[in-house]
Amino acid sequence: MSAMHGKPDASVRSPGDAPTDRLRLFFQQAPGMIAILSGPNHVFEFANTAYLDLVGRQEVVGKRVRDVLPELEEQGTVALLDQVYATGEPFIGRRMPVAFRRQANAPAETRYMDFVYQPVLDDEARVTGIFAQGFDVTRQVETEAAFSESEARYRLFSEETREGVVVHNGDVILDCNPAYARVFGYADAAEVIGLPSTAFVTPRSAPLLREKGASGDEEPYEIEAIRKDGSVFPAEFVGRVATWKGQKVRIGLARDLTERKRREAALRDSEAHFAAIFDQSAAGFGEVDLTGRFLRVNDRFCEISGYTREELLSGRRMQDITHPDDLPENVRLFRHAVESGEPFEIEKRYIRPDGSDVWVSNTVTLIRNEAGQPQTVASVSLDLTARREAEAALRQSESRLRLALDAGRMAVWVSDTRTNSVTTSPELNRLLGFPEDATPAIEEVRARYAPGARERLQAAAAAALGRGERYAEEELEIVWPDGSHHWLLLRADLEVSSGAEGAAYVRATGVAFDVTERKLWEERQRLLINELNHRVKNTLATVQSLATQSFRNTGAGNGPNFTAFQERLFALARAHDILTRDNWEGAELRDIVGEVIEPYCRLSSGRCDIDGPRVRLTPSMALALSMAVHELATNAAKYGALSVPEGQVSISWSVMPGKPRELTLCWQERCGPPVALPERKGFGTRLIERSLAQELAGEVSLAYVPTGVVCTVKAPLPEAMA
Repeated sequence: MSAMHGKPDASVRSPGDAPTDRLRLFFQQAPGMIAILSGPNHVFEFANTAYLDLVGRQEVVGKRVRDVLPELEEQGTVALLDQVYATGEPFIGRRMPVAFRRQANAPAETRYMDFVYQPVLDDEARVTGIFAQGFDVTRQVETEAAFSESEARYRLFSEETREGVVVHNGDVILDCNPAYARVFGYADAAEVIGLPSTAFVTPRSAPLLREKGASGDEEPYEIEAIRKDGSVFPAEFVGRVATWKGQKVRIGLARDLTERKRREAALRDSEAHFAAIFDQSAAGFGEVDLTGRFLRVNDRFCEISGYTREELLSGRRMQDITHPDDLPENVRLFRHAVESGEPFEIEKRYIRPDGSDVWVSNTVTLIRNEAGQPQTVASVSLDLTARREAEAALRQSESRLRLALDAGRMAVWVSDTRTNSVTTSPELNRLLGFPEDATPAIEEVRARYAPGARERLQAAAAAALGRGERYAEEELEIVWPDGSHHWLLLRADLEVSSGAEGAAYVRATGVAFDVTERKLWEERQRLLINELNHRVKNTLATVQSLATQSFRNTGAGNGPNFTAFQERLFALARAHDILTRDNWEGAELRDIVGEVIEPYCRLSSGRCDIDGPRVRLTPSMALALSMAVHELATNAAKYGALSVPEGQVSISWSVMPGKPRELTLCWQERCGPPVALPERKGFGTRLIERSLAQELAGEVSLAYVPTGVVCTVKAPLPEAMA
């Protein structure tokens, strides 16, 4: 809507007298709205019937506009009248919306107006009033708006639809939308308009196009279409006769069927593919009607059931081949599936023609037609023979395992740090001091740990995982409510899983053995060994005292013989100390050698070289080798390599594989005084060559080569020793 200012050709002049009755009658009956306002306050001097009908007021003459029509002042109309009165310039409004409150207490009603405010001049060209004339064009505006909206909707549909819309007269294209041009490979509609109607189909399809147009057929049909570049594609045409711009035309739709044809071909391929899967699947597929009568089966279903396809499809029902014991539940579930559409699973048996039965797992689903009505029922059958046999074998295995656990008094348990829980067995409950049928929480179990026991278990698990191992073993000391102490040997398989924010959880599955009797026996053995060690030390002290008295009485209390005897006694004592640390279960060869030669090499750094793998010795081997090494070291200190500053001693050993494995130990001296074969063999030589070989059940060779003494010991190692 817009407003315009302009000057009419002739101004309305104030009459010298009141309007004549004829002029008033003319104004009164005029089809347009007329009002005469006088003075700067715009007082109504006249208003015809059309004006009064518009504003909804009957008494306006003699009243100001702002008083009788206050809504106009709110919309700026009074200000507009003031402008016309002040300037003497007329105002013309076109399709201007004006809101009138035509009834009291009613909302304002908007009307669209074409009007003119013409100033009224006296003989001296002074403005004395305003002549207002106008027409209500609301209906025209609304009609134009509706038409524009309809036109816009049509244009939007025509231009935005993916369907090609065309108008032709049977010979040439008169109009089309952009989609029609795109369908046929043209840049825009302008390229299409004016082309022959048959330019968009192949020559062999042109007769069909003309036939459909001539007959006025309004049913869609498929046709062979052609694009601008000459490529051919399937299309669907449909049209009807209409009048367009005063002429009889045919308005049609064109749809490219390429994608639909591709989908149809893909669907056919898919159906063929699924048909192949149906027929060749390793699972048994079957389809029955709503009464259970077989409609379709694959080869695998025939193999499982034992029937041929012809036998099953000759009217046989699924009820006929189902085991009688499984039939009631199967029929109930089948009927419920047909009524509710809910699928179900059932494990049941088929009765084969030879009378044998086969266990199957059936997954059953209702198939509906396009209208959503139940049509058929499909089932997938899996042969459970292997699983059933495996389950039976598992039950037998579990029974044997349970028997073994019960016979071995082993307790089974599972703990999980993710859930902070433990699952116990009756045997474990008994070992922990709970009733066998108890289900203790993990806090109750931990409450029976001895102090520090939980930390030791955690350290053992962490150490195993740190080594990359899944298996851990640790002893657990527990305290029963009566105060008694018990020991369990725990062995577990560890499974680590990740949690949120990098947390790691450990699930442990293991067994527990009661080792309380063993621990008590070990404690008693430890007491006995400690007592034995104490008595051995007392015996050695007594021997030393007796020897001291004996040598003193002979006058040799400070002689070399007494010193040698005393040192041999000390070597024996040191070997006893090493064995005592390991409860007389054995000793490490490196510990024995190092302990014996330490006094000789203490002040000679780098002169004694010890090298060899880890070897565990029996107590008797440890004592024998200790005495032998002592004799060799003593001789080296007096006469051999350790008697001079530059002399060196090398003690090395190795283990040769075999059954039994063989230990080879070599004592070799270098850079000492020249060595010669002794004229006589002393006690130390006889101890090494005879007693050592006899004690070790092996061979000992003692060579006096010029560069230094070489002693080689070869002895078998018991299987239990490493």
